[in-house]
Amino acid sequence: MMAPRSTRSSRKGLPRARLLTGANGQDILSCGADAASIPYMEPKLHHRNLLIQGVKLYAANILKQSMLSLGGDAAVHRGAISGKVDVSDCLIMGDLRHYRLLVEKLKLQPGMADLAGLIEQQVFADDQGLSLKLLGKEYHWPDTPVIMGVLNVTPDSFSDGGAWLDPGKAVDHALDMVNSGAGIVDVGGESTRPGARQISVDDEIARVVPVIKKIASRIDAPVSIDTRNAPVARAAIDAGASIVNDVSALRHDPSMLEVVRSTGAGIILMHMRGTPETMQNHTSYRDIVSEIYAFLDGQIEQCLQAGVDPRSILADPGIGFGKDLAGNLRLIHHIDEFASLGVPVVLGHSRKSFIGTALDVPVHERQEGTDAVSAWAAIQGVHVLRVHDVRRTSRIRDMILAIRRGA
Repeated sequence: MMAPRSTRSSRKGLPRARLLTGANGQDILSCGADAASIPYMEPKLHHRNLLIQGVKLYAANILKQSMLSLGGDAAVHRGAISGKVDVSDCLIMGDLRHYRLLVEKLKLQPGMADLAGLIEQQVFADDQGLSLKLLGKEYHWPDTPVIMGVLNVTPDSFSDGGAWLDPGKAVDHALDMVNSGAGIVDVGGESTRPGARQISVDDEIARVVPVIKKIASRIDAPVSIDTRNAPVARAAIDAGASIVNDVSALRHDPSMLEVVRSTGAGIILMHMRGTPETMQNHTSYRDIVSEIYAFLDGQIEQCLQAGVDPRSILADPGIGFGKDLAGNLRLIHHIDEFASLGVPVVLGHSRKSFIGTALDVPVHERQEGTDAVSAWAAIQGVHVLRVHDVRRTSRIRDMILAIRRGA
């Protein structure tokens, strides 16, 4: 929003005003404030809106009254005060000081310690880059988003089908992507474009295993296998892959969860309705962000219950998989909310059809749209970007980091 400019004569002698972006303690000190005031004033610069769903009635009322007493607020069901409902969703509104005082207050209330811990975890989580545990080995990337380079060894993928069928060319392309900034290489042997038909497990293994063996022996970056099939995942892990990128989020093959658990491989849980062949027949949602968030939350919980290390789990809302243009754009707009799942967020948007629809361009002219989404996602805190053009995306990421550090 732009404040209308006053005429010079009407502003003569008035102070100068400027809305600040990303204000911090240095801005407070620039006003001449005492440095001792920083711990008390700086938290007031940062506002958070936290939605907690399914809160029991007594707890919802405590949240409401506590935030009001602290100078913040909380929206609860209109029947909460009168006791006409048993549970209520709660939208808590306040700055970091309000939240810190709220957490301290709730910890002293009987039966509220778990809720206090949940709020503390969501609001005060530290951004320390990306850390994963893959096959028992710790990986850490200090700068995010990490770039995941797409390597399709398929004849029919929508963007680069057939380009890397030759194993030698595929390996060279993987090495080029790593040299261009890829932190992970994602190898796929089955197209999951809209309308694609499933291929045999044997054919999929034959496509990916020789390539993964050669790549894994020549790079330090983790290799991901893009598959829905447990036998393919196991063969790929034996060949050197350390992450399973499952577009069905473990629902296609019941054996996939055991492969992930027993090997210690990373798992990317992606949302998709139906199958690649049918998914675009199922694009209607009541609330797409809430529904996909709830689905991913449930799949993460399934992994944890089975004994999968939480440091091995990532989540992907599945752009283009059973979503229309409006749904894809809404998910991207709200992509930062998925960080509340408590696992790293992956976004796979590169050159997809929603970009072509939004810009009215063919598949070979979707790179600028891809770049725009990459920049938005990087600013919103996405941890991994899955893209075809690694060099461009890496430069976008590095430029955003430079701007952020320049603050």
